Amino acid sequence: MADQIDEPFARQFLQRLYAAVNAHDATAVAALCAQDVLWEDPAAHEPLRGRDAVYRFHHEGMFRALPDVSVTLIDGPYLSFDRTGIAVRLRMTGTMTGPLTPPGFAPTDGPVAFETAEFSRFADGLLAHHVVVVDRLALATQIGAVPSAGSLGERFGIWGQHLAASLARIRRKG
Repeated sequence: MADQIDEPFARQFLQRLYAAVNAHDATAVAALCAQDVLWEDPAAHEPLRGRDAVYRFHHEGMFRALPDVSVTLIDGPYLSFDRTGIAVRLRMTGTMTGPLTPPGFAPTDGPVAFETAEFSRFADGLLAHHVVVVDRLALATQIGAVPSAGSLGERFGIWGQHLAASLARIRRKG
């Protein structure tokens, strides 16, 4: 059963979590999680289950790809109606000097800035379930995984999408 929380708890907890992320301390991030935490983040291949998985994701993934990552609260926290969860909107910034795995994007050595919406539930004062929604299009465009608007790459992408859509329509009809 999820804990009921209040605004002071939410603000204090988030201060500790963001301080751990901004210090690039995967051990401190994991310590804020329940032993059996479920952490859902589109940057991971699959949902992270357990404190050790959260540690590895941050240590081997996020902090390797963005060693200077910084998180800033934009909006919230908002308490859920049942007072068992919170929602926030964040801005993440950093320099992509390491590979972004998964899926395996090469470092760009350039800056990135993107927003997330995050939803958290707690048990015994620790994160029990954490869901991250990332503006993946903004991030993908910044690292060159998606071509910028109006570029030759975008035109080729549109041509490829038209071809794929035509083939899909043909398969559905036949």
